[in-house]
Amino acid sequence: MIGTPLASDLTLKRGYDHTVRASISALILFIVALALLIAGWLTVRSVADDRARAEQSASKKAREVSHAIDRELLAAKSILTALVSSHYLQNGNVFGFYNQAKQVADQLGVNIVLRDPAQEGAIFNTRRPWGVASGTSPAALAMEQQALRSNGVFVSNVFFGRNTRKYLVAVAQPVHTGDQVYVLALLYGVEKFIEVVRGAQLEDQWIATVVGRDDVILARSELPEKYVGTHIASSWPSDALEDSVKFGSSRDGIPFHWFSHRSTVTGWRTSVGVPDSVLDASSKVAVASFVFGSGLLLAVGFIVAHRLGGSVSKTIGELEAAALTERRRGDEQFRTLFESVPNGIVAVDLDGRIALVNARVEEMFGYARQELIGQPIEVLVPERLRARHVDLRWAFSRAACARPMGAARDLAGRRKDGSEFPIEIGLNPISTLTGKMVMATVVDATQRRRAAERLSTAIAERDDLRRRFMQAQEEERLRLAHELHDQTGQSLTAVMLELKGIEAMVSTQGRDRLRLLRKQLEQMGKSLHRVAWELRPASLDELGLASVLANYVSQWSEQFGIDADFHCGDAKLDALSDEVRTTIYRVVQESLTNVAKHARGASAVSVVVDRADGVLQVTIEDDGCGFNPKSPLAPSKNRKGLGIAGMRERLSLIGGQFEIESSTGIGTTIFVRIPLERQSEAA
Repeated sequence: MIGTPLASDLTLKRGYDHTVRASISALILFIVALALLIAGWLTVRSVADDRARAEQSASKKAREVSHAIDRELLAAKSILTALVSSHYLQNGNVFGFYNQAKQVADQLGVNIVLRDPAQEGAIFNTRRPWGVASGTSPAALAMEQQALRSNGVFVSNVFFGRNTRKYLVAVAQPVHTGDQVYVLALLYGVEKFIEVVRGAQLEDQWIATVVGRDDVILARSELPEKYVGTHIASSWPSDALEDSVKFGSSRDGIPFHWFSHRSTVTGWRTSVGVPDSVLDASSKVAVASFVFGSGLLLAVGFIVAHRLGGSVSKTIGELEAAALTERRRGDEQFRTLFESVPNGIVAVDLDGRIALVNARVEEMFGYARQELIGQPIEVLVPERLRARHVDLRWAFSRAACARPMGAARDLAGRRKDGSEFPIEIGLNPISTLTGKMVMATVVDATQRRRAAERLSTAIAERDDLRRRFMQAQEEERLRLAHELHDQTGQSLTAVMLELKGIEAMVSTQGRDRLRLLRKQLEQMGKSLHRVAWELRPASLDELGLASVLANYVSQWSEQFGIDADFHCGDAKLDALSDEVRTTIYRVVQESLTNVAKHARGASAVSVVVDRADGVLQVTIEDDGCGFNPKSPLAPSKNRKGLGIAGMRERLSLIGGQFEIESSTGIGTTIFVRIPLERQSEAA
């Protein structure tokens, strides 16, 4: 009785193993059969594609060769037209025309012939010296008659030249000079067309042939010396299309497919022949490979099915147990990670409904988890934005990719109590067992937004203080300039007038001393005037910035003995605000001061003010000794005056940019750019 259950279990296990092995074998064989069907279909498609590519390539080569020959003949027609219009020929100066034609023939490597249809032989032939008569072959005479009948430029078929002893092609045209009629012809050797055909870079065993309108071969890629001038075995009908395909055998009895193109310029037909054996080669190789691969794949399939069936039945139970344990462990790890993320996470399906949220979302929005699951994501969006959000969500689902949401826009979330708060969102599409979803990471940006606002306010207050400080500085300079110019300057003038009146009342010796004293006072007056000008020229508001800068550059040049020129291409310079005009003046003033102090050996300075694309540009350039801007000894470290750092600070307050380029021994250039759009907005 004990052995009966054991035998039953063994029988059941063997039956189960047999069923598993049979199922796996059937599955593998089905996969192999399906793979063979797909491979066979792909093989057929591949063979068809290879043949189609070869046929298209042959047709393309035929067109390329035909077009190359057409270009040669069109060039010959252009040359012939130019020769026909020669004043030598029109004036009857045949000898002069011969010399001209001789030069053209030598350059092109062709033969040029002029004939009078009423006479025997050619008037001249550039292959022969002037005056040496040459006969004319019957083929050439026939070509001449065809040219006369066409009454235009005529391209002949190939014919055999009696004098040259080789095959030729003629491009001829009648020439009418008064009552006289001539025929002018350019004779090309077929070698030129053979060269074009051979330059087509054909595949191995392919043959290119050019056939004239009379079905006579005039060029061939293989054995042209044997076939040129002979008739083809079978001709195309005269009404055949420009591109056509013909089946037949070569003169050696080899089956060929001929892909041809008929020229609309000459009527010649260019054919590229491909042996049938070449076209069918890929199909033979593909069939052999398919048969061999199919047999090998079937054999491998049987072996794999037999061995895999036994091993699968043994391990399938273990895999199920291990998978269940691993799934439970993975679910636990995911739950721990999902809930411990410091940011809110919301999983949304493609219909826009919430599938999963973490505890941080509950805290931020005030909803319980059960209240959100299954609800549309718009429940977390302010009501005024919900319609727009639906459109954005559908647009994202059509081109889903990981990216931040609402770049350059302020996003807000809506709590359960209706209050709103700023948020930042990152979107990431994911694939799950239940389908595609979008994972949204939500960050409460309230504190960050407040910090940014406080920082922006502090920066604005700092800039306002700096601007007011500089304005007060300019006002104080203006006051000092007025006091020096109006009060102290007038007092000095009164003293000098009084001294001039006293000169007449003293002796000669005293008069000389008074004159010396008066000159010293005059120097003091000039110094006071210059100091007042440096502080702030009163004429900045009266004469305008351009005039003040021109006067300042001129006086600076006179004071330091350095050639300086000023150019202003902006007629609306004084329409700018007083702050911008003062900044420009101070930058130019400080730049010229730095040139005088540091630019040793400077002989020329240029100051240019211009406007381009809504930007005011100021350029100050000198040819002094230059410096290394990165050196600790550079002028930017200067503690006196405005300095480079001060110029940068002034310009930053009005949105301007400051750049300096300098090279030792070459000179220094300062570039100032002020966007005028910002100035108009500030105004």
